[in-house]
Amino acid sequence: MTIVRSFLTLCLAAGLLGGCSNGDTKEVVTEEPADLPYDAVQVTAAQPTRSLNLPGELDSYYQTDIYPRVNSYLKRLHADIGDAVRPGQLLAELEAPELTAALSEALSQLKASQASYSSSRAAYHRLLVTSRTAGAVSPLNLEQAHAKALSDSLLVTAGRAHYEAASQMAGYLRITAPFAGMVTERNLAPGAFVGPGGQTNLPIFKIRQLSRLRLRLAVPEAYVGSIHVHDTVRFMVRTFPSETFMGTINRVANSVRPETRSEQIEIDIPNPKNRLRPGMFATATVPVDAAKSSLFVPRSAVVSTAERTYVIRVKNNRAELVDVQKGDETMGQIQVFGPLKIGDVVLKAGNEEITNEEPLRVELAKEAP
Repeated sequence: MTIVRSFLTLCLAAGLLGGCSNGDTKEVVTEEPADLPYDAVQVTAAQPTRSLNLPGELDSYYQTDIYPRVNSYLKRLHADIGDAVRPGQLLAELEAPELTAALSEALSQLKASQASYSSSRAAYHRLLVTSRTAGAVSPLNLEQAHAKALSDSLLVTAGRAHYEAASQMAGYLRITAPFAGMVTERNLAPGAFVGPGGQTNLPIFKIRQLSRLRLRLAVPEAYVGSIHVHDTVRFMVRTFPSETFMGTINRVANSVRPETRSEQIEIDIPNPKNRLRPGMFATATVPVDAAKSSLFVPRSAVVSTAERTYVIRVKNNRAELVDVQKGDETMGQIQVFGPLKIGDVVLKAGNEEITNEEPLRVELAKEAP
């Protein structure tokens, strides 16, 4: 009886302190800290991407805006939007009466100076022949005639230069095509006042070469060293979704743009049938070098803070924060560059709270079958 009373007293006391049931005992056990291991993985190596898919834009190989060189009025148009033109073809005629008058004046002055020179030269030759008779012509008269002929010859040279300059200015009234291409814009109509002092800064025409195009691509900085001239590039456009076009890399900028951290390359595209058009967007596949393997870790293993990007390597059961740079991502793995090697053990899930040299217990995660 005494034993039973003692047991009831102990149970009552335990009930007052929180109970002595099995459920309460489990709660006390779970409050104890558990020393669970961190999941870890080994750094693996794989071949990096052998090609890049990059967006680009097609542009004409040559393109230019046609502006008048002199103040004038647009007299007549000989081309319009959509017209194919050849080099030297007349596109438009301008009208400037003052230039025509200046050309006529220059021509008149040239002819007058030529006539004067012809007369003075003939007079000098006659005196020269006469001077062979002793005492027929004084040396002073002969010298004066020679000076007059020489002066008139210089006037002819000046008049010819003046006429050529006026002719060049008048030649600006005829606008011709600089290369073979297509007129893609015509902004003015006959009667418009044009020229450097005109009321509009619009070009009369815009001409683009269509038989040969340029494809411009921006290659990310990480792949700049893998791009080579003459490499084949394949691309597609939305207009012809079932076709693949080809070209070769012809020019590399050799300069990384700081705003985009990329380098521009150009691919020449033959376009004999004019199927492709300037301004079309293209999706290009560019080959890159893949001679060396790259290191990959799970994307969750990389810790990025405002100060640094790193992974947590486990060495001798202690944490080691290793700075890395991120590369491409593929199927949950991320390419990393840094002082790592194949087989290094890193935490599968990085944690900013883990400090350098902190003791860690890890367990290698099993690879998925």
